[in-house]
Amino acid sequence: MTVERILRYKGGDVFSVRPDHTVADAAHVLHSRKIGAAMVCDGHACVGVLSERDIVQGLAAHGGKALSMPVRALMSSPVVTCGPKDRIKDVMDVMSTRRIRHLPVVRDDTIVGMVSIGDVVGQRLAEKQLEAAVLRDFALAASA
Repeated sequence: MTVERILRYKGGDVFSVRPDHTVADAAHVLHSRKIGAAMVCDGHACVGVLSERDIVQGLAAHGGKALSMPVRALMSSPVVTCGPKDRIKDVMDVMSTRRIRHLPVVRDDTIVGMVSIGDVVGQRLAEKQLEAAVLRDFALAASA
């Protein structure tokens, strides 16, 4: 199974903020869109990702002043990406190893979606449940 399957199910919407937006403005975008991360784009160039985790770390380090800081001060950069044809298992490995919860999906230098660790784990669980069902059916057919 590939990342493309996740995007077919959840869609390819990606929300972005500018590097000069305040962290408070970005937090409002995350909250209103019910998302855990947004791309940070300067024109057509995506220069980072800002996640809930980045904001929490900024608050821990800078207190309430973090909310008035520009997004560029807290964003994660450089951006780690995956492609639509990447296997879900491989993406899960990258996310686990690099401790990343959100990966932009890029095709031909264009962002076509974003997957979260929840998306990836959910898809892997569905794969394993399907495999178990097939094995159970095979065992039942063999014993009949």
